[in-house]
Amino acid sequence: MKTTRLLPWILFLSGILTYSIGLWRACPLLSGKGYFLGALMTGMFVTYAYQRAVNLNQNDERFASVCQMVALITAGLLLVGVWNAPLAPFEIGLYPAAFFVCLMGQFLLQRSRNQALPGDT
Repeated sequence: MKTTRLLPWILFLSGILTYSIGLWRACPLLSGKGYFLGALMTGMFVTYAYQRAVNLNQNDERFASVCQMVALITAGLLLVGVWNAPLAPFEIGLYPAAFFVCLMGQFLLQRSRNQALPGDT
C-alpha cells in the first residue's frame, strides 16, 4: 500500500524537477524561463480543475471540452517552445516527457487522495 502512495509523489516530483531545473539551465533569457513555467502551471491547473470537478461530480460536457482544449493548447505551446529553444536533441524529447510525467503524477496523486478511506492516513 505504501508504494502505491509513493509512486505518484515520485512521478510528480521527478517530472517537475527535471522540467524546471533542466529548462532553467537551458534557457538563457528570463522570458523563456517564464514561458516554460507558464506552460507547466497552466497544464497543472487544467489537470487539477478537471480532476476536482470529476471528483465533486460537478463536471459537464462544456467544462470537459474547455479543459481538453486548454490542455491541447498548452501541450502545443510547450512543443513549439521546446522546438524553437536552443536545446540539444535529447533535451527536445526530455522536457516534454518530464512535463507529461509531472501531469501524470499530479493526476495519480489526486486520484489516490480521493480514493483513500476516511480513516486511512
